[in-house]
Amino acid sequence: MNRKYLAAPPGSWCRYVIKTARKGRPRPRPSFAKIRRLLFLSAGFLAALYVPLRFSPYPELENYRERSYGLVLRDRNGAVLRVFPAGDGVKREWAPLDEIPAGARRIFIRAEDRRFYIHPGVDLISVAGSVFRNLRARRVISGASTITMQLARLMRPHDRGLGGKIREAWDALRLEARLSKNEILELWFNGIPFGSNIEGLPAMSRARFGRSVRELDDTRALLLAAVPRRPGYYDPAFNPEAAVEAAAALSTRCGLGIGPGLLRTAAAEASPDFQTEQKTPFQAPHFSERAAALFPGARFLTTTLDLELQRYAEDLLTTELTFLDANRVRNGAILAIENDTGAVRVYVGSASWFDDELSGKIDGVRVFNQPGSCLKPFLYAMALDRGFSPADILPDIPTVFGGSEAYIPSNFDRRFNGPVRLRLALASSLNIPAVYLLERLGVQAFEEYLAAFGFDSVASRMGTHGTGLALGNAEVSLEELVRAFSAFPRGGSPIQPCFVETTPAVEDGPMSSYAAWIVSDILADSASRFIGFGPAPALRTGFPSMFKTGTANQFQHIWALGASRRYTVGVWMGNFSGETVVGSTGSSIPARIASTLLRALEQTGGTPVQSSAGSASGGPAPGVESTLEVEICSLSGMAAGPNCPGTLREWFLPGHVSGTCTWHAGAPPAYPPEYRAWLSSRLAWGTFASPDESTPNSGGYGNSARGVIRFPQTGAVFYRDPSLPPEAQALRLETVGFGDEAAVYLNGELQGRLNYAGLFLLPLRRGNHTVTVEDSEGVIASTSFEVH
Repeated sequence: MNRKYLAAPPGSWCRYVIKTARKGRPRPRPSFAKIRRLLFLSAGFLAALYVPLRFSPYPELENYRERSYGLVLRDRNGAVLRVFPAGDGVKREWAPLDEIPAGARRIFIRAEDRRFYIHPGVDLISVAGSVFRNLRARRVISGASTITMQLARLMRPHDRGLGGKIREAWDALRLEARLSKNEILELWFNGIPFGSNIEGLPAMSRARFGRSVRELDDTRALLLAAVPRRPGYYDPAFNPEAAVEAAAALSTRCGLGIGPGLLRTAAAEASPDFQTEQKTPFQAPHFSERAAALFPGARFLTTTLDLELQRYAEDLLTTELTFLDANRVRNGAILAIENDTGAVRVYVGSASWFDDELSGKIDGVRVFNQPGSCLKPFLYAMALDRGFSPADILPDIPTVFGGSEAYIPSNFDRRFNGPVRLRLALASSLNIPAVYLLERLGVQAFEEYLAAFGFDSVASRMGTHGTGLALGNAEVSLEELVRAFSAFPRGGSPIQPCFVETTPAVEDGPMSSYAAWIVSDILADSASRFIGFGPAPALRTGFPSMFKTGTANQFQHIWALGASRRYTVGVWMGNFSGETVVGSTGSSIPARIASTLLRALEQTGGTPVQSSAGSASGGPAPGVESTLEVEICSLSGMAAGPNCPGTLREWFLPGHVSGTCTWHAGAPPAYPPEYRAWLSSRLAWGTFASPDESTPNSGGYGNSARGVIRFPQTGAVFYRDPSLPPEAQALRLETVGFGDEAAVYLNGELQGRLNYAGLFLLPLRRGNHTVTVEDSEGVIASTSFEVH
C-alpha cells in the first residue's frame, strides 16, 4: 500500500481504499427484477398492515357512533325550547361538522394537533419531540397525542403507561384507515370532555355562553379550546383569569390578535352568575316532554309550536287566574291547533310547571274532567244528520226524563223558555232541549258517535252515562275536545294534533259537511246566543269564529272551545285536585282567553278570511250545493206565513222545510198542548188555543179531579244533575183542582204556595221526602219520592 496514503488522515485512506476497490470491477447496476421485487415487498408489507387496520373487528367504534346524544327541541321558527341530556345523563349534543364554524375548527386543531391533516393518525415528529423533552426533563412533561389518538382513547379508555399508549396509537391508525379526516373531526368535536358533566363543543358552547355551536365566534372558541387540557383549571366559568391567559397565548399562536380585554368580556358570560334562558332553555315543558317521548333517540326536532304565541297564551292564563284566586280556581290548560295540518301552535299544560303544591307537572291537556255543555255541538250535529233541521222546535219546559228513576235537568239561569228552535237551543246552550234530543236519538247511539270522533274516554265507559251525557257527565280530555271540535271548521272530519310538520292525519268522522257547517254557523250566531249569554262582547272577534263553553261539577271545571276557519282553541280552568270552587265563576273567563288567543293566531297567520255567512267554515256548506235558504217564523220554525210577526232566514236540506206556520193562524198564537202549563205560568191571559183544539183551557191538563198531585208520583226516584250546583236545581210540583194559593208542605215544613197554574218548585235535596198540598177549603193530597 502506498505510504503517502498510510500517512494521510483517515478520511484520505478511506478514499484510497474505496477508489482501489472500484478499480478492477464494473459498477453494479440494479436490475428491473430487483426493483420489481422491492416494490412487491413494500406493497405486501403495506397491504399486510392495512388489512388489519381496515378490517379487523372494532366494536368500540360502532358503539361510540351509536351512543346517545341529547335532544335539541326547537319551535317552528328555530327558537330552542329545551335541550334534553343524553341517555346517560351527560350534557352532550350532536352537531354536524359543517355547523361548527371554520374559525373554531382552526383554533381547536391549532391547539391540539396542528399537523392533523398530514399525519396518518400518529405524528412521528411530535412523538420524537415529546421523547426528547421528557428525557431532558427526566419526567413526563409532554404528550404526543393527536386528535385521532384522543378520539381512540375516548372510544377505548386505558390506564396510563406504555402499553396503553401503544394500543391508543394502533387504534388511531385503525381510525384513519376507516374514516375520513372530516369524519374523525366530527366525532371528536362532539365528544371532547370538558368536565362538569359536559361533553362535546356544541354542549359546552351552550352551557357556557348560551349559544348554539354555529354561533360560536373566535373569541369564545379560544376560551373553550384550552379547557380540555385541564378542565378544572381552564374553565372560564370557574377560573376566568387562567382561561383568559391560556386563550391569549393561543390567540398569539393562531395569529388572531384577540387581546385579553375581549377575552375577559366573553369569559364573564360564562360565569354561573350570568344566567340566561339560552344557557338552560326550558320552554313549554309539558309540550317538550311529550314531543321528546314521541321521538326517542332523536338528536334534533323542529316542532310545530310557536314560542311567541306560547308565551302569550301562558301570560293570558296567568293573568286570568290571578283574578280567580279568591274563587280557588288556580290552574288551567290551553291547546291550539292549525285546522289544515293539525299542527300544535300552543300547548300550555298547567299554570306553572314548578308549582308542586298545585301539581304543576300534571299535563292538563290530557287530564280527564267533565266538560259540561261542550259535548252539545256533537249531539246537535248528530241530530242534524238524523233528520232534524235547525228550525225544528224543541221543548225548554220542566220535563221529567226516565222511568221510575227520573232525571229533571234545568237551565243555568233556572228559567224555562218554552218552545225554542234547535238553532237557539244550541247557541244559548239550553239544557232541557239537549236532554230531550238525546232521549230521542238514544244514549248508546250518541256514545258511539262520540267514540267515532276519538273520545276514547267515552268509549271505555260505554253504557254508563245515561241522559246526563247531554250535559257532559262523561270525563274527557282537552285534547279530545279540541281534536273533535276541529271537525266543524273542517267540514266534518277531525284532525289529529301533530307535534312536527308532517302529512296531516285526517280522520274520517261520522259528521256530514252540512251538519258541520250548520253547527259552525249556529255557534257563530251572536243573536241566537243572546238568551243564554247576553251580548257576550268577549266572543266578538272581527272575523268568522265559533265558540262553545261548558261548566261542570259545581264550577270545578270551566271550559271554552273556539274556532276560526284556520285554528281551533281549547281552554280548561279548574284544579287538578278537584278542590271545590268558591262562588260562581262562569265559563266567560276561559271564553275570553280562547277569543283573545284566536285573534292572536289569526294575526300571526295573515289576513283573516272574511265570510258573509259568518260561520267558522267561511262560507256555504261545502259539498251541499242544494242547500236552501228559507224565510221562517221565528217562533214556530215553520215557513213564514202572512200573520207571523217575526221572521228570519234559515238553511235547510231539500225536503226538510216545514209547511206554512200554523201557530199564527189567529190571535193569540196557538201553542201546542205540551206548552200550555209553561205558558200559563208565564202569561196572564185567560184562554189560548192549540193547533188541534180550539176550546178554551184554564191552564190545567183537562183533568177535572179535585185536589190531585199529578207530579211527582208516589215512589218516584230522582237524581240531581252533577253538572249544576244544588241551588240551581229544583223539582217541579204539578197539581190540579186545588183552590187559590194552596199551601205546599215538604216533610211537614211550609215551603210556599201554588201559583195560579197549580205549580211550585221544590228544593231538590237528597233523601226521602213527602210533599203535601192543602187549600183553604180543606182539600188535601200527598205524595212521596226519593232524591239521590
